[in-house]
Amino acid sequence: MKMSKIVQRLNVKLLAVLAQVDEEAKQVDGYSHLSHTVQFDLFPSSLLVQCHFNGEQELRAAQGSHVETKLQKQLHKLLLKKGIVLKDPKMNLKLQGPI
Repeated sequence: MKMSKIVQRLNVKLLAVLAQVDEEAKQVDGYSHLSHTVQFDLFPSSLLVQCHFNGEQELRAAQGSHVETKLQKQLHKLLLKKGIVLKDPKMNLKLQGPI
């Protein structure tokens, strides 16, 4: 399905923000990569960003040092600069252990 021009612009903004969040998350020990899902007809509430970690121990350490909250605030701040408002950033970014 072809994206409309508005959705394309939103996607470009979103990918730029996610690249910045990914760079910040790389500072955390055990961080592996970032993935996201989104439905643009329900955007921004449908956005789910997952920060993946290599092991359970690294995940627990990151949760203990409030990395999730810091990344949620960073995501919210960066999207706000692009004109995208998240109602509840806690629902839009989660830490994920190994699969």
